[in-house]
Amino acid sequence: MSIQILDIVLYSLRGERRLLSFRPGEMNIITGDSKTGKSALVSIVDYCLGSSSCGVPAGVIRNSVSWYALRITDGSAEHFIARRAPDRGRTSNSGAYYTVGSTLIIPNADELSATTNIDAVIERLKSIVGINLSVHEPPEGQTRNPLTTTLRHALAFVFQPQNEISQPDFLFHSQSDNWVAQAIKDTLPYFLGAVDDNFVAGKARLRELQRSLRDRERTLARLETLASGGLNEAAALLAEGRNAGLLAQDETPESWDAAVEILRVAVNASPEEQLIRYEESPDQTELLRLSDERASLRHQLARHQDELEAMQTLLSDENGFVRETHEQVSRLTSLRLFANSEEPCCPLCNQPTTDLPSSGTLEVEMQRASEQLERVTRHTPGLEALILEQEQRINETKRLLQENRTALDALRRADDRLTQLRDSATRRAYVLGRISLFLETLPQVADNSDLRAEISELQREIEQLETELSDENIQERLDSILSVISRNLTAWAERLELEHGGNPFRLDLRYLQVVADTNNGPIRMDNMGSGANWVGCHLIAHLALHSWFVQKLRPVPRFLFLDQPSQVYYPAEQNIESSLIELEDEDRVAVIRMFELVRDVVNGLHSGFQVIITEHADIAEDWYQGAVVERWRNGNALIPAEWIPNEP
Repeated sequence: MSIQILDIVLYSLRGERRLLSFRPGEMNIITGDSKTGKSALVSIVDYCLGSSSCGVPAGVIRNSVSWYALRITDGSAEHFIARRAPDRGRTSNSGAYYTVGSTLIIPNADELSATTNIDAVIERLKSIVGINLSVHEPPEGQTRNPLTTTLRHALAFVFQPQNEISQPDFLFHSQSDNWVAQAIKDTLPYFLGAVDDNFVAGKARLRELQRSLRDRERTLARLETLASGGLNEAAALLAEGRNAGLLAQDETPESWDAAVEILRVAVNASPEEQLIRYEESPDQTELLRLSDERASLRHQLARHQDELEAMQTLLSDENGFVRETHEQVSRLTSLRLFANSEEPCCPLCNQPTTDLPSSGTLEVEMQRASEQLERVTRHTPGLEALILEQEQRINETKRLLQENRTALDALRRADDRLTQLRDSATRRAYVLGRISLFLETLPQVADNSDLRAEISELQREIEQLETELSDENIQERLDSILSVISRNLTAWAERLELEHGGNPFRLDLRYLQVVADTNNGPIRMDNMGSGANWVGCHLIAHLALHSWFVQKLRPVPRFLFLDQPSQVYYPAEQNIESSLIELEDEDRVAVIRMFELVRDVVNGLHSGFQVIITEHADIAEDWYQGAVVERWRNGNALIPAEWIPNEP
């Protein structure tokens, strides 16, 4: 159970106490004249529950009260919160008194002292109400900060002061403030239950899984790099080890496994072996070896490139010969269209001639050219294969040059660092430390199927969490909840005979308004006429929301303050003192219908919901009279007359 109000307590400047008691789980009505302090009750409760400023109007109450207090119940324990009134000229006071017990006796004024501050009290009440850690993260691209849900956000749904309950543009408490309106939009999905209570924990879990996935993907990438056989990662340490005398100069591994084994042997060697190896290694030997190796590789690369260029030129020449021979064969082939004669004659007109070759001669020449073309075509694929092999040799030489450059760079950097060390022992220890760190952090190049399985499982779990925490999934649950709530809105709008009753009514979170869906399109609350419709929309919206909060055990206080909901039915110039006699029959029925709805909703929630109403009206119905807790008429008011200082 969340919290309900047992008492509102005021302490005078002289220490007198004013107690206003309420019944939990019921409809409580305070009826009375104007200017008796009814509307100040909302501000008093709000101030005791952590409002940043005291909204109690200046005048009799502010001039007479030293402490404002509440006694509330969570169903199993009672809590007493007292907050010191603001000093003259100020709007707030953080000094507070708080106590808790199974049954509390309201303290006297002399027992009150500022034992804590109001922020600490509200943080305590947050857990009592049941608000878990919930953070709303704005959509990507928006600049506002993430919003952590607090008790103050829940109070937007429990107060309906006189100047808000008939407001056509705003439905919730303090919604006219744009920041408050945005906070209501951000937190209402949590209070309704569309956002799971473990949402923040789920987000944290998602971030942890994503970090684990990145780590394992990096490990797998490193394993795959190692498995490819390259020595780049170990080349630098091999060079430093040789230069420091930790490795023999003739140790040049040809595979990754061999390189790692050499490094392991160097690390595990005894100090005596390391010293002997260092003394036998001349300075700069490794640097000279790498330099000679680089020169040799550059010469080898140049030779390979020259050979490749020659091969490509030969292939280009062969291609030219092939094209020319194809041209000649094509021309000679055309002679087959004409008659063949042994006598010298023109191939075109078949007339005798003396200087031109005969058709037979040309036929022989065409056969010879075709045979040459076949031989060239047959040898060309072999040359192309040689070119591919040569390109592979060049790429391998470039790879070796890159490894050589990596080792040279590392050696030069190591030399710069090592020259700053004082002696050879420290130098060797430095290199050994680097090799040891490398080996300790080196993943084993083995079957990585288990690692791949871990990555696959992490990806599956991340995908599932992202789906559960996605905005689309939250919106789907929110739409479902609002659809259920709309059933009560629709039924109660028809019961109160609101305009457009009989059409579906719903809560629109984009505008934070009640909307009626008609055949002519949606009609928002601010487009409905008359104050009766506006009050009716406020009433059905808050009753429907609290019905959901109670039924689903959501972390919202279990009370609702309604300040003078019948005000729209009274002429503004009249000061109604008691009954509904002054109202027209239709308005009188509408007022009774409104209070009957509140009564039935409260009774239907079986003590799980409390409504406190301040009213002018005093309806002559047994159920209404049974709900009245105080009447403020004929001199009775929130502030006793004896508290008011005598003024000249």
